[in-house]
Amino acid sequence: MTRMMMVVSWLVLATGISSAQESAVPKLTGPYLGQKPPETTPEVFAPGIVSRDGGQYELLMASDHHEIIFCERESAHNTFRLISITSTDGQWSAPTAIPFSLDYINNEPTLSPDGKRLFFVSNRPIPPNQEAEKLPDIWVSEKVDGRWGEPRNVGAPVNTPDIEVQPYCTSDSILYFCRQAEGVRGIYQASFAQGRFSSPVLLDLDTALGRISGPCISPDNTTLIVHAMVESGANNWDLFVSFRDGAGKWDKFVSVGASINTEKGESDATFSPDGKYLFFTREGDIYWVAASVIEASRPTQ
Repeated sequence: MTRMMMVVSWLVLATGISSAQESAVPKLTGPYLGQKPPETTPEVFAPGIVSRDGGQYELLMASDHHEIIFCERESAHNTFRLISITSTDGQWSAPTAIPFSLDYINNEPTLSPDGKRLFFVSNRPIPPNQEAEKLPDIWVSEKVDGRWGEPRNVGAPVNTPDIEVQPYCTSDSILYFCRQAEGVRGIYQASFAQGRFSSPVLLDLDTALGRISGPCISPDNTTLIVHAMVESGANNWDLFVSFRDGAGKWDKFVSVGASINTEKGESDATFSPDGKYLFFTREGDIYWVAASVIEASRPTQ
């Protein structure tokens, strides 16, 4: 299944769930949980470990390759939590829910380039210990002594009384995110420097796709991937790509191709830190594929 993108999904109040013991997993060593890298045909990533019961979305890997974080829908309570797998001395831990994400809805994670700040979307209350918010905001948790700390709302100028979702932090510390204001949804970017964000700027993007979500930028900042539901398509999310032109502007969006897009729903794309692999969600499972496959979609000059 694809992740619910409409605002109504955020009107469901997430119930607190106990920190149930994670399922036992085999000993995992080596890059990418010891999985054999895919080629140009997408494959399920780490079946039974990452892609398992429930639904998994938006997988990302820290730049030092020592932590993997993804979102998981916990079916019994219809809530979303953030899952972490860490590597110590070459051995990966079992998937474990990040403690702060056991309450409320916690979704759409992204990591800062240094892996020390975890941005995500939540309906957690401001101030704490109150009723959950009706609309989502972007939050951030900082890693201290190897642990993710208590989240804080990133505040203005990123968050507003409108809706801010789908953050994605790039290798040069620019935060891309979606904002919905007055019924119009657009992708914004804001730079992060000296502990604060600049005023967000609306990107000038091709609007032929209609509503686009889930911005994802390659590590070299030359490729932008989004997911969109095209009316003439199969009524499901698909992935589309835009390449920077010689002037630094984003070209027209084109499909990433039939090797990735299917009659099922594809969304939530992310790149590996080295740019070699593309991760994405297809019906609640995480897939990965060689990022080189996207080059076939590049328009000819």
